[in-house]
Amino acid sequence: MALAAVSEAWRVLGDPVSRAEYDDSLISRSTSRREFYPEHEVVDDVFEESDFVAPQIFARAQFPWRFMLTLIAVGAIVVLLLRTVDSPNISDGPDSLIQSGSCVMIDPTQAVYEVSCDGPHDGVVRQLIGFDLTCSSDTFGYRDRQGMGIACLEP
Repeated sequence: MALAAVSEAWRVLGDPVSRAEYDDSLISRSTSRREFYPEHEVVDDVFEESDFVAPQIFARAQFPWRFMLTLIAVGAIVVLLLRTVDSPNISDGPDSLIQSGSCVMIDPTQAVYEVSCDGPHDGVVRQLIGFDLTCSSDTFGYRDRQGMGIACLEP
């Protein structure tokens, strides 16, 4: 139906004679409007622009994909740059878990607890073994304060 109307309009507007007849019909139609609506001021055979109310056409909103992807990319780059500039905050202090290489102090109950290797310490743990095992002859065994086993200390 719409294609037939477009085809007819093309046929009329493409032919100079048919076009002239069409233009004349528009002029006669505007003069009849002037007679039909005498209260409106007519300029050049048409109504004033203030009488025309344009139809409101609302376009459906689209999600801003390009903006969001750009924002994500920029954010990722900023995070990576900050990560390369930032120095790691690793503390070398004791974490209270005795393991091989931990510096320890011996408390009055003959149990050991971890301390910083930068300060005073009684020994360094060579290995942590179970309660039913014995340390090698060149190390001294002390009970771990946390109950994890026996800490074999190097003097």
